[in-house]
Amino acid sequence: MKIHLIVFLFVTIALSSCRKQVSDYDRPDFDPQPTLNAVLQEDHPVWAQVTFAQGLDSVHPAPCTDAEVLLYVDGQFTEQLQHESDGLYVGETTAEALHEYACNVVIPGFDTLFAQTTMPEKPVVTGVEIMENATVDDEGRPCPAFLVTFRTDSDRKLYYCSSIYADFLNEYYDAETHAYLGHSTESGTMNASINTDDPVLLNEGSDQLLFSNEIITDTTYTMKVNAWFSNHGWGGQHMGGVIERSGVVVVRMHGLSESAYHYMKSQNAFEEPDAYTNLFLGVITPINLYSNVENGRGVFAAIAPMTCDTIFINHVN
Repeated sequence: MKIHLIVFLFVTIALSSCRKQVSDYDRPDFDPQPTLNAVLQEDHPVWAQVTFAQGLDSVHPAPCTDAEVLLYVDGQFTEQLQHESDGLYVGETTAEALHEYACNVVIPGFDTLFAQTTMPEKPVVTGVEIMENATVDDEGRPCPAFLVTFRTDSDRKLYYCSSIYADFLNEYYDAETHAYLGHSTESGTMNASINTDDPVLLNEGSDQLLFSNEIITDTTYTMKVNAWFSNHGWGGQHMGGVIERSGVVVVRMHGLSESAYHYMKSQNAFEEPDAYTNLFLGVITPINLYSNVENGRGVFAAIAPMTCDTIFINHVN
């Protein structure tokens, strides 16, 4: 860790000493690009944000206030969304699972924007278990894995993202006398699996908990998420002995539309390069974020969120 920090500081200093202001630089002309963005959520009114992407010297996109935003549900015209403020258009239609939503956006002087998405169903998590000593973290400490079982449908292409919050108190007792030895605490929120060996995540080429059911052939799947914790604490002797664990695990899993999945994948691809090396050395390859908007930019997507709480009390190992 210290070596990486030294290298980072050295590169930063070297680059700052080589800076030279570029004079008489004329930014190329940039025509405003119409942009449609929306993330529909089950049981919430349909909405859309219509703006214009601008040049590099613009901090915020310019809102489009004179668009006609026409909503279609399952191919049938339903309503015209009404402008509220700053390019935000809201309708009275409530998004429902397994229905297709589409928008035609008519902007004077531009080609009509079009985008569509399907509202997914909420995932169903049927169980959460703990596997002890599944892997080790960067400091060599043993870490458990969470075994998250959820329902799926191999006849349809389904997409998911998940995060796990865990907060544990681990109490240690002598194996023979059951005398109290000490305790440790650990907690953290995980949206990735360290040292992942789960086949579905390996198929995604990433340790992020963003995945599809592409290789799942059954009606349920148990995903192995190797845990890591950002907070640790200790009290007394906590080596060996019998562990009695208490605490809470909160599994959040969301169903995604195909467009939401691909957008998040492209966003992760942008964020995953080594920031300390590639960014400061100027070798990052440009990445185009996913867009499913015809005649414009942006993403029209849907998400079905759910939360599953599992409490472990005195779970003896």
